[in-house]
Amino acid sequence: MNILDYLEMRGDLTFAERPFNEVDNLIFSVLAYLDMHDIVPEEFVFDVSLRKLCKRYLELGYDQSYIVNNPKILLRKIVSCKRFERVRVGGYSHHVSQDEQVQFSCATFMLGDGTAYVGFSGTDDYLTAWREDFNFTFMNSTPGQDEAVDYLNRLGSCTVCPLRLGGHSKGGNFAEYGAAFCDQKLRDTRIIEIYSNDGPGFRKEITDSEPYKANLDKTLKIIPEESIVGIMLSGKVKTKVVKSTGKGISQHGFYRWRVRRDHFDEATRLSPVSAFMDETTKRWLNSLEDEQKKSVISAVFDSLEASGATTLTELNANKWASYNAILRAAAKIDPDVQGEIFTSLKKLAAAGKDVLWDEAKKAFDRFDPTKAISGQCDE
Repeated sequence: MNILDYLEMRGDLTFAERPFNEVDNLIFSVLAYLDMHDIVPEEFVFDVSLRKLCKRYLELGYDQSYIVNNPKILLRKIVSCKRFERVRVGGYSHHVSQDEQVQFSCATFMLGDGTAYVGFSGTDDYLTAWREDFNFTFMNSTPGQDEAVDYLNRLGSCTVCPLRLGGHSKGGNFAEYGAAFCDQKLRDTRIIEIYSNDGPGFRKEITDSEPYKANLDKTLKIIPEESIVGIMLSGKVKTKVVKSTGKGISQHGFYRWRVRRDHFDEATRLSPVSAFMDETTKRWLNSLEDEQKKSVISAVFDSLEASGATTLTELNANKWASYNAILRAAAKIDPDVQGEIFTSLKKLAAAGKDVLWDEAKKAFDRFDPTKAISGQCDE
């Protein structure tokens, strides 16, 4: 079963009857994706129930179907569950800026059992959000990570309860980073659990730091067996590999993770595709200086944004423009690294098993560095 089935099977059991578990963590990570504008206050005032949140969300006509993991599906189901009827939401923060290269969204859920879950949203449809993800490779902190620290410090000064932190995708990274670098007293005395649900890791400078190491015993990273996002960069936390019904990058989707009662169905190891991507990505990153990484990432996203698109949805209408942007940027990389990059991209595309990935593979197969530099890649 998946998290929607979990709500059907276990939704009648309160937190007093069955304590908070790793599946509940993922559910709140999903809710963190919700657009809560004009519903949940920015202030740390907790008087909005999930039922009220759902009612207003539907009344306002919010549509987040452009997100692969549409949170509306879970929201409509959760309001009928006894387990979550006492949950109250507050402290909604949302900030997206192309100029600042930041996408940050977060909310706090008071569970009704004396604890709270701070949910950090993952990457959404904005190109800015995806650029920030790649900026992790050459920056020790991004604006979004800094906002996570500030958010927790403000929350800590307004509340007294124990805190769980978590998020899916980039949200998991924000949860880990915020927990490490927030006020030390808050970190050491009130943060009790930290979850990264297929979230990318960190540069070595972060994983070697004492604040990061201080949270290792209370942090759990959960990744699907064919993880692509969660294996990015480094990490030292305990990691649980779980089974998924998806293939390739679709396993990043949290509705596909398999659940057994109150825990995830554990896999024995990462798939060969994931292990290959993990090894190759680390080799790429180790072979490039920070300025090279910055240059390539800037080249790709500057090219994509130059088309006038601000979201992946808009790019999908002209996907050859995005392929060519990647190819032109790759043409500027050292030839020895180029071969590894395109071998990996083609292998990842082959694992995608759908039309979009098929088209991507064809584009990468036809890669000619001399044409890419001049912007003449074939369509």
